[in-house]
Amino acid sequence: MIDSSLLIWLLCGVVFTLFLYAYQHQERLNRLTINWPGPPSYPVIGHLHIIARLIGPRPFKRATELIHVHLKDHRGKLWLGTKLYLFDCNPKDIQALCTAKQLLQKTPDYRVFENWLCEGLFTSGVEKWTHRRKMITPAFNYGMIKQFVDVFERQARILVARLAKLAETKEPLDFFQYISCYTLDTICETALGATVNAQSGQKSDYFDAVREIVHIIDSRLKNLFYRSSRIYNLSNLADREKKLLKTLHGFTEGIIRERLEQLNSDQANRNCESTENAESSKKKALSCLDTLLLARTPDGEPLQVKDIREEVDTIIFGGFDLTAATLKFFMYNMTLHLEYQQLCREEILQVCGKDTGEAITLEQLHQLEYLEMCIKESMRMYPSGPFTSRRATANCRINEFFIPKDTDVIISPLYMGRCKDFFPDPLVYKPHRWARDAEQKIEPSTFIPFMTGARSCLGQRYAMVMMKIVLSHLLRKYYFEPIGERQEKAHLIFVMTLQTKNPIYCKVRAVD
Repeated sequence: MIDSSLLIWLLCGVVFTLFLYAYQHQERLNRLTINWPGPPSYPVIGHLHIIARLIGPRPFKRATELIHVHLKDHRGKLWLGTKLYLFDCNPKDIQALCTAKQLLQKTPDYRVFENWLCEGLFTSGVEKWTHRRKMITPAFNYGMIKQFVDVFERQARILVARLAKLAETKEPLDFFQYISCYTLDTICETALGATVNAQSGQKSDYFDAVREIVHIIDSRLKNLFYRSSRIYNLSNLADREKKLLKTLHGFTEGIIRERLEQLNSDQANRNCESTENAESSKKKALSCLDTLLLARTPDGEPLQVKDIREEVDTIIFGGFDLTAATLKFFMYNMTLHLEYQQLCREEILQVCGKDTGEAITLEQLHQLEYLEMCIKESMRMYPSGPFTSRRATANCRINEFFIPKDTDVIISPLYMGRCKDFFPDPLVYKPHRWARDAEQKIEPSTFIPFMTGARSCLGQRYAMVMMKIVLSHLLRKYYFEPIGERQEKAHLIFVMTLQTKNPIYCKVRAVD
């Protein structure tokens, strides 16, 4: 038998060796990143003693206070144990950070999405992402968006009709619940060519599964133990996720196979309404799914059903949750500032007319400048994606600041939008700062809710058109007002996207 004292000495030796390795690792990276500002760190634990201060109520407020204390020129470094994170929101660095080939890789944190989204555009590595991006881009060009306008219109009118009852009864409205049903139906119809009828008010297994899996992924992101697949797969949460994935993947694959059969049938019969002739005949609008079905791999082969599914699921996830969150915060600001809401309404009535039966055209949307100013100001203060991160695949240097290989770089649209160095009075909602004749011009690198560079949001123009159409219909038809004399202040939380701790209620009243 091994002597117990010897075992203790061996254990101490192992612990000391690991401690020494961690110390030397941190010292080496600290020397390489010497000009990155940051608070003093401790061996092995790094800055965990500082991060512990974020635990408790108002984490965003606490994080803001820590950032302002420890950042210099909007840059800083943070040790989470022995893992180094670099925080960079300096406008001089943004373009380089978002275009450098060494920083196009997503961090391992994004793996928590892979059970649902697999290796779609949101989670895939650089090589696969490069090809898929070129493949999917045509689905979001201006010509395709013009075809989607009819879908945006139809779904917006369904939402307007749903709110009519609340306008009569004066019941409190949780705007996010209604607008998320709108965004899901709209995204599914434009991405798949099929709707899930989330706005019907009836139970939708797909809608419920999407909402639940978003919270499961968020729980996994926030639990350090669940970052390990081995530990997570032993949990009840993983069992529940597997059941949800059967619903989500089964729904998407079913539509893909059905559309593929129809496409093959059209091609075989030379149908005049085939997908190949849809654009020229204008009898049938192409969906994102059609674009993927017609796409080819670098070897000239069609995509497999799984490949198409992961991209369609990615489009639905990005468009549904992120857009709904953006619209929620827009309406929150409109109930805080009724005078700005009225200015938006007056512009809409002047450009689009008072007849709510009339369709709103793409040309009219371009004229709604004040509405777009209000949307941008809301996105500045409440970007639906408050943080993003990239992993350095090789050593690189951004404007004299060294980034070691395998280091994660964090960029925060939320921080930049609320920084007084970039936006005077950053916590005040001021749509006029976006006016063409504004005294202080806004630098593009300080406003990045869709990010910028190679991995920027592919659907940003799509999202803006969709939001302007539905908001135009809503504000032309209804007033949105706080429940009491003043709107209750929102307490922010991070649930994958930026959200509020409690639902934000308002009341809706028909325009006279």
